[in-house]
Amino acid sequence: MMLVAGPALAAWPDGGMPSLVEVPSLLALLAGAAGMAPVALWLRSRARRAATKAEARAAEAARLEEVLAVTPDGYYLWDADGGERCSRRLAVTLDLFGGTEATYQEMRDCFRPSEAAALDAAVKELRAEGVGFDLELMLRNGYRRVLVMGVRAAAADGRALADVLWVRDVTEEAAAVDRLSHATSDLAAERDRLRALLDALPYPVWLRDAHLSLVYCNSRYAEAADAASPAEAVEHGGELVGSASVREARALAARARAAGIPRSESFRLVVGGARRLVEITEVPVPEGPSRTVLLTAGYAVDNTREEELAAELARHVEAHGAVLEKLGTAIAIFAADARLGFHNTAFRRLWHLEEEWLDSRPTYNDLLDMLRDRRLLPEVADYRAFREEELRRFTSLIEPLEDLLHLPDETTLRRIVSPHPFGGLLFTYEDVTDALVLERSYNTSVAVQRETLDNLHEGVAVFGGDGRLRLSNPAFAGIWHLPAEFLAGEPHVTELVARHASFFGDADWPAVNAKLLALVREREASQGRLDRSDGSILTYASVPLPDGNVLTTWLDVTDSAQVERALRERNEALRAADRLKSDFIANVSCEVRAPLTTIGGFAEVLTGEYYGKLNKRQAEYAQGIAAAAAALHALVADILDLAAVEAGQMTLHLKAFDVHSMLANVLSLTRERMREKSLHLHFDCPPDIGWMVGDERRLKQVLFNLLSNSVKFTPAGGSVTLAAQRAGGMIVLTVADTGIGIPAPEQEAVFMGFRRGSHPEARQNGAGLGLSLVKSFVELHGGRVELVSVPGEGTTVTCTVPAGEADSPAEGGI
Repeated sequence: MMLVAGPALAAWPDGGMPSLVEVPSLLALLAGAAGMAPVALWLRSRARRAATKAEARAAEAARLEEVLAVTPDGYYLWDADGGERCSRRLAVTLDLFGGTEATYQEMRDCFRPSEAAALDAAVKELRAEGVGFDLELMLRNGYRRVLVMGVRAAAADGRALADVLWVRDVTEEAAAVDRLSHATSDLAAERDRLRALLDALPYPVWLRDAHLSLVYCNSRYAEAADAASPAEAVEHGGELVGSASVREARALAARARAAGIPRSESFRLVVGGARRLVEITEVPVPEGPSRTVLLTAGYAVDNTREEELAAELARHVEAHGAVLEKLGTAIAIFAADARLGFHNTAFRRLWHLEEEWLDSRPTYNDLLDMLRDRRLLPEVADYRAFREEELRRFTSLIEPLEDLLHLPDETTLRRIVSPHPFGGLLFTYEDVTDALVLERSYNTSVAVQRETLDNLHEGVAVFGGDGRLRLSNPAFAGIWHLPAEFLAGEPHVTELVARHASFFGDADWPAVNAKLLALVREREASQGRLDRSDGSILTYASVPLPDGNVLTTWLDVTDSAQVERALRERNEALRAADRLKSDFIANVSCEVRAPLTTIGGFAEVLTGEYYGKLNKRQAEYAQGIAAAAAALHALVADILDLAAVEAGQMTLHLKAFDVHSMLANVLSLTRERMREKSLHLHFDCPPDIGWMVGDERRLKQVLFNLLSNSVKFTPAGGSVTLAAQRAGGMIVLTVADTGIGIPAPEQEAVFMGFRRGSHPEARQNGAGLGLSLVKSFVELHGGRVELVSVPGEGTTVTCTVPAGEADSPAEGGI
């Protein structure tokens, strides 16, 4: 709005009209020149015209004044002549006390000091330089705001007419602007948050316009579309899918918009150099009050991992199915709709069901009915209630349920029903009929063992891997004088052993304590003996058990130890007596040998008739004396040999000799006696049996004694066998006969010195030293003697002697 104010200087040369202020002065001037008639007339005419124009301008000025009075803006002006004017609207707006006569000072005082100072500076610049300004100022009352606009009114030629301050009450507008600014700021912040939220999503998100063109996308979309930024992706219309699938992707958006519901489709994309399976979803977005669908929002979800997991799950399910199929436990899986989803062969065999019927996926209800018809379910009074309870588990079972099914055929099944992770129930059935029988047997065995332990005279204690007492019997408590309450608390071995200190002296206790603790801690089999201070003697043993426990046993052997001590003393006395006997026999034998030699020599002189011829009776007596002397001499020799063996003084003279020759020499010594008794001799020795290393003389003595016994105890017409063979590094010598035999109870005793069999004939012949010497000589060679005899059938004695390692004849002694 323009306001013409201030004196406009009359410009007569340019045809301008005088202003209203100048008219009276002009008329006075013209009246003073009345004498100038022509001029006066001309001036009068011109004055009339000027008055007419002045009236017209005054009327226009009045109209403009009225128009300005009704404008919503008040003003304050300074005209070119230095006059000031305040409009009525301004006085009302600022509540000026001076009204239209108010001054600028009164006007500025309406504002706060700081804002009044800003107004003064702006007005000063306006008055001096004509620089306009806009200031929004707060009144002193603090709740109204006004907009002050400073402008300079100028003529067409640039002359300054007036400086005007337009003042407008903008309290409501400012509040509205503030509200709008806050709303705009909130919307901008919300937009930024939504964009940040969309950019933070792990999958691409975009928006299409009515032409299905891209108008927005998040940063993940830009990355997937190989764009530097979302703005670049929108600008170039980059699509996630390849060029061949762009049309399909846009068609998906079109279908979603047309149907008004989300549409999804999977695409194979290459993202980051890897081929991915991506599910793209387009969602229609209604706009405006009419909810017209023009836009579509889309998002893409990478389902590659889900596809891999699904494939892996399928493989696992298949593998689990294969594993379950091979299990001996009957397994069936019923889906959430109570239909059979899986079963293994054990399940089919347990219930004797047809494969085709099971493959038809019967319901659990159908299965129960069929099993009931075949009497394969427990007998119940109300089958309908039983079936309803079974079916109710499909919707109510949370934790696994285990129970026993007792079938009419006395079979007992252990059933476990578990909720399946994919819905439905998992059933497992196991025939525990035999297990229950075994359990009963086990419980019985445990009870028997417990009763046995409780009645043992031997103390038993079992310690666990942690060193605590797990089991003990009353004998253990009695041996160590331990109260039952203490043992019931499963004390540690250290506590238990500490209670044993009173049974040992202070000097012995540290060693005993360490020994007792080691029984449990070292887990090694051990045994020993403890002498307690109360005079009792205990034997103990510890055995590590396979389950990690340690078994210890304790036995009070005080009485046995005393008996053992007495027996040891008696045995020592017997040994001394035996040594005395051996020494006596050896001494006597030595003393007897010299007279025997003399008697034998004299008998030989008599039988040889060196000093004259003897009559028949004398010759018989002389031969009897010689034979008795020879027999007695042989007996003395045997006694001396046996005494030497028992004293450990026997020496073997080892050398290599031919076995066959040695056997032949022995046979030559007994052949005549066999002929006298009409015995049949069997000699079984290969000529190439080879050499052996031994004391040939003692081995000949062994075989001679065996052959002599065979000849002695074999009836006339019987047979005697001498055999030899090489078995690896051993020479096996065998003497067998068909004699009277030896009873089984006496077979061990015949190898002892001065022992003879119970047969009357054995009692009448020999002193019982032959077999004793046989065993002694063979064992001195490192061999062994075996005897097999059946009374009435004969005896076989086998001597197995090491052949030795000599390759050629050699001599030595041991």
